Amino acid sequence: MSSYIRRVRNFSFDIKLFLIYNLLANVGFGAIELVFNFYLLEIGYREDFIGEWRSVQTIAMAISAVSVGFWINRFGPWKVIVVGFAILTTGSMTIGLVESRLMLFALAVLFGVGLSSLFNPIMPFVMEYARAEDRQYVSAVSFSLISLSMMTGSLVGGFSPSLFGLLSGSIEAGSLTAYRAAILTGACIGALGMIPLLLMKDPRRPWTPMNTREAARAESSETRKRVRTDVAVFIAVGGLMSIGVGMVQPFYNVYLKDLGASDNQVGFIFALGGLTSAVIGLGAPLLATRLGALNAVLVLRISIVPFYLSLMFMPSLGMAVLAFLARQASISMAWPIDSTFISEILPARSRSGVFGLRSSAWNAGFALASFLGGRIIVERGYDLTFLSLAVFTTLSALLFYWYFGRHPSVVGGAIPSAFPASRRVNVAQGTSRLDENVAE
Repeated sequence: MSSYIRRVRNFSFDIKLFLIYNLLANVGFGAIELVFNFYLLEIGYREDFIGEWRSVQTIAMAISAVSVGFWINRFGPWKVIVVGFAILTTGSMTIGLVESRLMLFALAVLFGVGLSSLFNPIMPFVMEYARAEDRQYVSAVSFSLISLSMMTGSLVGGFSPSLFGLLSGSIEAGSLTAYRAAILTGACIGALGMIPLLLMKDPRRPWTPMNTREAARAESSETRKRVRTDVAVFIAVGGLMSIGVGMVQPFYNVYLKDLGASDNQVGFIFALGGLTSAVIGLGAPLLATRLGALNAVLVLRISIVPFYLSLMFMPSLGMAVLAFLARQASISMAWPIDSTFISEILPARSRSGVFGLRSSAWNAGFALASFLGGRIIVERGYDLTFLSLAVFTTLSALLFYWYFGRHPSVVGGAIPSAFPASRRVNVAQGTSRLDENVAE
């Protein structure tokens, strides 16, 4: 841990500001995310409208994510983040003040666009401004901070309505005014994230727009074809995974209650999951170094399968909690590893857009799976959804391992992070001897 802390201290000034921005922005969003449904219920809407609002937000996020790569190549990741975050902040400041259906749907679109710019430019920014030796660590810390700040935001959102009631004699705890005050509190905390963005130095310098067409023409037809296939496979990996997760995640709090957990216990379990993600996620670079990116992603993804298969035969609250924590740990460690890996594989022209495209595929798969999962649970129970999670997670992991394990850049040793640390030395020596033979 001391070595890890020293490495974080050596991050560049701009990267440290970027981490602070991530922390503040996600604390604010986490607070609003928790309270907003309660606000909708308080102003007279029911679960059907909540579902419609979430669908509009998800669709807006998926559509806008497709164009994120274009805007990053055109204006640079910093401008995309600043504009997107300004849109999200505007929506956050407004959303607790309106009650009309039309305005709420308009703000759902605004939120979707803002969230797309909050999450999708993370890796393009890291790849552009972090030192090569720091990228695994920066991405791991970024994803861990998101988990930690979302958990903190949930606590802020959960306690704020009651706290305002205690501090003010005129505000009743759990009232519409208390919920509005909680939403505005989250919005104000999140808005502070604009300060570290504006204090950055290198990212604010003039950006040279990337002509992706010219960059593509400069590559051979075989390389262009390979890049298209790389992108398609990476998107397919995320799409397969989203189907399995979408079958289970939206209903897991209900499943825990069915097993006997109280509301407070469910809240504690989810908070513990966020803490698990934040802490264990920091170990992603170490695991990637020990096992190599390919082996690490395969092990992490498949590690959750036994837990969910066990729930089909031995359902219990203890096993359900273990399965949930295992999935949280798996996600927090695997995402930064495979995101950094694909960023090293792809050329810069494709790197900026692949995460937006994957986000769109994820949202589409998740929405479809959630719709089907709810119907399956009502008619057949949870067993088939757990089986689906196990099957689609395994398919996703195997596809990633099989395809990228045969990739020319990996086989040729151009991506050292794909291999365990012990093997990287042999690959480097082999490449060096090959260069010497060519020179001779």
